[in-house]
Amino acid sequence: MDYPLALALVDFLPVLAMAAGIALLVPYVGLASGRFAGRVALAGGTMVVLGGALKAVWKLLVAAGGPDVAWLAGVQFFLFGPGFALLAWAALSVRRTGAALSSARAGAPLWALASFAGAGVVAALLAGATWPLLLVTTVCATILGVRLLLLSRHPAGRSLFGFNLLGTYTMGLLASRPEQTIALQWAEETLNTLTWAAFALAVWRLSWESASADDRPEPTGETSSPRH
Repeated sequence: MDYPLALALVDFLPVLAMAAGIALLVPYVGLASGRFAGRVALAGGTMVVLGGALKAVWKLLVAAGGPDVAWLAGVQFFLFGPGFALLAWAALSVRRTGAALSSARAGAPLWALASFAGAGVVAALLAGATWPLLLVTTVCATILGVRLLLLSRHPAGRSLFGFNLLGTYTMGLLASRPEQTIALQWAEETLNTLTWAAFALAVWRLSWESASADDRPEPTGETSSPRH
């Protein structure tokens, strides 16, 4: 299919919104759960953003009449699956106790999600298809979204994370349609941009909530003695 140049350029908007959300999520996880969890979030986020960026570059090349470098599009889910698995673990490593955030030693073990993603990669290579990695991506993206939604204390933040999840599922349904008309792809790119913009805004609000909670003075348990 021939992609209009304008459509190919718009494909970079959700990637930028995704990158903004990841850039906010990594320090949030690092402060809440420690340096290692932050590094895991950074690694996962980098893979996810890179996957989206390479797909956008492929579409731009095709739209500009350049070579059809198929691997730029095909590598997306090989990066999305492991990337979202790492992000899901990083989000699960954060626990909220009362108004404060703390690391979770009892959360899902990293090896479990890493093994799940690795099995998806192997299955995709053996089957010569990306559906195993699509399954891994969907499961891990759902874990990530639901965990962040539960961490948010404000209805606005929860609504934004909920919209992100709903938009992700809707995008999957639209992308699976065999006939991808230009009009449909414009609708997909618009929805994708809004979905990841909601994610970025929700993570920003979650980070703000965390900072506000940290700034509150903790009760000392002392009571003032009555004056005589």
